[in-house]
Amino acid sequence: MSRARASRQGVTIRPATPAEFGRIAELTVTAYRDDQQLPPGSPYQAVLADVAGRAAGGELLVAVDPDSAALLGSVLYVRSGSRFAELCGPDEAEFRTLAVAPTAQRRGVGEALVRACLRRAREQQRTAVVICSRDNADAAHRLYTRLGFRRIPEQDWNPQPGIRLLAFRYQLAGPTPAPEVGTGRSDDEGR
Repeated sequence: MSRARASRQGVTIRPATPAEFGRIAELTVTAYRDDQQLPPGSPYQAVLADVAGRAAGGELLVAVDPDSAALLGSVLYVRSGSRFAELCGPDEAEFRTLAVAPTAQRRGVGEALVRACLRRAREQQRTAVVICSRDNADAAHRLYTRLGFRRIPEQDWNPQPGIRLLAFRYQLAGPTPAPEVGTGRSDDEGR
């Protein structure tokens, strides 16, 4: 993803620059704390703050307000084989550390970032995007479900005691459905 894309929410999604890594770290840690995803003293804070490390393992995208240039959110898009890939298979992708600044919530920033990851996966001809999310991240789960992600409970896991991650999948490609008898077209045609 080399160019910026404006979303219908008035947010620009583009690759992050190294000059933004400090602000991305602060935004991510703050967003995770505000959403009750980062308990005080958690060692995961160091992972969230290591933006340069994340950027080296995938494509770090940011959401920016096109008028003020304020940084509104970020996400890491990864393919299988990345050290940050947790669930994705060989033809799949996933995203990690989706974070939206508390002041930018309910503006469609998270949705714009997720849609950018789905676009990127389509461009790379991935078959699916898989993700895992804390079991108590209800707002994120509602977003993923609304966008078409489906739960895959057989891939839920616990990275450490007391932390439960739920798995979700967005199917991008699969077998082409057979045409309906008498119509000569598939169910998806024209949509």
